Amino acid sequence: MESSIYLLLVLIEYVLLISTAAPFLLVNRFSKAPNVGIAVWFTLFFTAMAAAILSFGIAAWSIIETYYLLQTTTDIALILAVSFAPWLLLAFAGILLALSNQRLEPLFRAAKEFDQLAKLARREVEIFHKAKVYHLEIPGFIAITKDYEIYLSKAVFDLPEQQLKAILWHEYGHVRLGHQWLKRVTHLMMQLTPWFAVSRAFNFEVARLCEVAADKYALKRVYSKDLAEARANFY
Repeated sequence: MESSIYLLLVLIEYVLLISTAAPFLLVNRFSKAPNVGIAVWFTLFFTAMAAAILSFGIAAWSIIETYYLLQTTTDIALILAVSFAPWLLLAFAGILLALSNQRLEPLFRAAKEFDQLAKLARREVEIFHKAKVYHLEIPGFIAITKDYEIYLSKAVFDLPEQQLKAILWHEYGHVRLGHQWLKRVTHLMMQLTPWFAVSRAFNFEVARLCEVAADKYALKRVYSKDLAEARANFY
């Protein structure tokens, strides 16, 4: 029992350390090594999550252990209090599940709306290496990737050839580096735990580092001037 309490305290301190320190110490870092930064953020965030889950498990087990120890006592009030604890944990888990479903529903709705938009507005233009490029009949400068598909609005196709090529390489960088999956995970975590600053920082930083990494991928193949001028239209 005593060793479990010490482990619980260490795990809670680790979660608190990551939750409070990461948003202040790691934001706007790793611009020169974005892939390293993404790996660091994912490692810290998910180890903190694992620590939180393990803490909950230890707390639950301690209640069960205490329940069995109390079988030898005659304190009825204490026995009743401990016997109700597992049911309280189950109720708490049910509330968390309901909140999670509520938070996830907008993500599913947004994904469905995007699929409908893509089906109605897209027109395949070309194959850029292994990715299909689609033309969207929508206003403004928009570039979106999904799986091995790149969606560009009409205004992007009107850019000078070298700038269009720079945008295609940038978006293809997102595809090749798997950024869409990384962003989905971070956005999911932010939706599930929006009250934690580390969740918002995790989402923001991974999105920023993905853009930096995609720029570095493109700059191996295009001029920085073309990429900078093309990206300026998206701000």
